[in-house]
Amino acid sequence: WFQDSVPLDWDKSDEFSGLVRMYRDLIRLRLNQSGVTRGLSGSGLNVFHQNQDDNLIAFHRWYHGGPGDDVVVVANMSNQSHQDYLIGFPAPGTWRLRFNSDWKGYSKRFSDHTTGDVIAGTQQQYGDDRGHVDSWDGFPDGGRFGIGPYTLLIFSEDSRG
Repeated sequence: WFQDSVPLDWDKSDEFSGLVRMYRDLIRLRLNQSGVTRGLSGSGLNVFHQNQDDNLIAFHRWYHGGPGDDVVVVANMSNQSHQDYLIGFPAPGTWRLRFNSDWKGYSKRFSDHTTGDVIAGTQQQYGDDRGHVDSWDGFPDGGRFGIGPYTLLIFSEDSRG
């Protein structure tokens, strides 16, 4: 349990070192310490995918937009995993997986569901099992990935330069 009025018990940081690392990784991403997630510090926010049946949501964050700035966050809030989940992405190309909260390095209890980078492409590249549509979630490009139960994924593009 967690309550913000109760101080953290830092004596347990060794016992829960994986969770401490998870929060450290999230803070590094939020502060853009690797130069690839600037969008997490920006004010741009677009909740573009809401799947009520599967309890899954995705949103796009950006500062100015573009490679090294655009970030896509996907949250699976159910106990079911997905193998080949399709959502829209703001641009075509490779979207690198920067964070997977289901990684066993954070806890041996986590499932370490297989996921990785996403190659976003057009409908012609991926096909769309929903029939012909002009976009996925308002974007012309889409990509597929796996996601574990109760998992948060963070994707971003590498900076071009």
